[in-house]
Amino acid sequence: MAVRAAVTNQLIDGLSRNDRDRLLGTGETVELAFGQVLCEPRQVFRYAFFPLTGFISLVATLRDHQPLEMGLIGNEGMLGATLVLGLDAAPFRAVVHGPGTALRLRASQLRRQFRASPSFLKMLHRYQYVLMAQLSTSAACAHFHAVDVRLARRLLMAHDRAQSDRFYVTHEYLAGMLGVRRSGVTVAAGVLQRKMLIRYTRGEISILDRAGLEDACCECYSATIQDYARLLA
Repeated sequence: MAVRAAVTNQLIDGLSRNDRDRLLGTGETVELAFGQVLCEPRQVFRYAFFPLTGFISLVATLRDHQPLEMGLIGNEGMLGATLVLGLDAAPFRAVVHGPGTALRLRASQLRRQFRASPSFLKMLHRYQYVLMAQLSTSAACAHFHAVDVRLARRLLMAHDRAQSDRFYVTHEYLAGMLGVRRSGVTVAAGVLQRKMLIRYTRGEISILDRAGLEDACCECYSATIQDYARLLA
């Protein structure tokens, strides 16, 4: 369903006025519903999405294993970045985990925007690098860092994109996203709660101390932020 929303996507806002107006005139603003699957691994992209509010989870899927979250896309980025490389599919499932709105373009429409604006294409090449860095950092973080540290990083990433100090997330969902048992999430969330960094009740997480949560996190969070600031801010 098409809806009206103010543009707050940082990639779009970074365009020249002409490029921005052309992109907005081409796309449509749509609702993103919690749990909505926007693409599956190795299936052809029909649309590219520039989130305005809410966020999208990039999930790796393996047979006989729970899905593992590798990255998040909010209003700092886009879903469909592999189109920049001339590829019409991605290796991940994309699932809406923060409901909101997005500017949606057909893949063919986005390709026409590339041809019309070399500066837009250059910017998305830079974003593709930032996204690849986020995915590789997530893989290393999942292998080397403790669950409570990884949970802190995941909550900071969601907080950046949720535009709210409170958001809904279940133990089961977090366990799947972190690749651990539910009991592991309970222990990790308990660590952060005892430090008075978060409050977690009935599936709702409230961020109580943003600065403290950053201190409890690993360097993986700041590395992604620095990459974005260096290349796109």
